Amino acid sequence: MRRTVLLDTNALFLPLRTGFPLEAEIGRLVPGARIVVPASSLRELDRLEGRSTPHAAGARALAERFEIVAVDAEGDDGVLKAARRERAVVVTADLELQGRARAAGLAVLVPRDRHRLELHRERAARQ
Repeated sequence: MRRTVLLDTNALFLPLRTGFPLEAEIGRLVPGARIVVPASSLRELDRLEGRSTPHAAGARALAERFEIVAVDAEGDDGVLKAARRERAVVVTADLELQGRARAAGLAVLVPRDRHRLELHRERAARQ
């Protein structure tokens, strides 16, 4: 079965800000992954682009290369809702989101250095 990897908003900035090899690293750790972006991240990128945030337009263009999954929640709540529904591994540099995702029983790919991702296994989901 093909594993799903979900990119949060800050993960979409990595290749643009630092030249991070995002797709190659996902491919190394989760070969053949289905890469998705929650619609909440697109909405956030639109807001950031409207505020002229550097690289927001490029991150938005990168996001559109992947499958967009519908979600009605915003921010980290939207990321987690989509990730749980898709049973996805979450890619994020956000420490709070990493903790919330792992506590929800999700694995997380975390950027390390400027060129690799590291897999953090899920913790048992809270009941």
